[in-house]
Amino acid sequence: MAWSPTDLVSVAKVTGIASSGIFAGYTWALSDAAVPAILAAKDEVTMAKQWRIQYVRGFILAVPATIINIFSWGLLAYATKNSSARQLYVTAAITTGSGTVFAWTALRHINGALSIRSAKIAGPWTGFGSLPLTYSAKEKRSIDTENKYSTAELMVMWKNYNLARSVVLLVGTLIGAYALAFANSLTE
Repeated sequence: MAWSPTDLVSVAKVTGIASSGIFAGYTWALSDAAVPAILAAKDEVTMAKQWRIQYVRGFILAVPATIINIFSWGLLAYATKNSSARQLYVTAAITTGSGTVFAWTALRHINGALSIRSAKIAGPWTGFGSLPLTYSAKEKRSIDTENKYSTAELMVMWKNYNLARSVVLLVGTLIGAYALAFANSLTE
């Protein structure tokens, strides 16, 4: 059975809202739930190990979610004949797709600093996926940040940046949801 363009649009609606919402919620949960729990760890080694686990999991989730978000909202923008809905879908694609870019840029030095710190105090990473822990660890800004702040201070910085990131992702999800709900009633 071949897929029709209508089928693809229907799938894009579901995947766009589901993936965007999950990505925004997961990022918010890191800031609002995981980090306070990590900060309550019995010692700095446990804190570093727990951060590293959450960070690698999030990194592995973020790339596919970003691709799904951009593709889904982009397909909907391409498929609609309504220019107002198209603008909303493009905005949703950009904002929900920006979460990974934000982490690779604005969070880069903090991720690098925490990667350095976790390797120093908790030993080398032996789990799946080392790229998240190495892509910025040798950069001067990461090294300087790691030398300047305590592990707890770095965690709080990471929490705050992720909170800002989750707000951007949520806004994109809401824009996409609005476009889905009201696409037929939006003016050209």
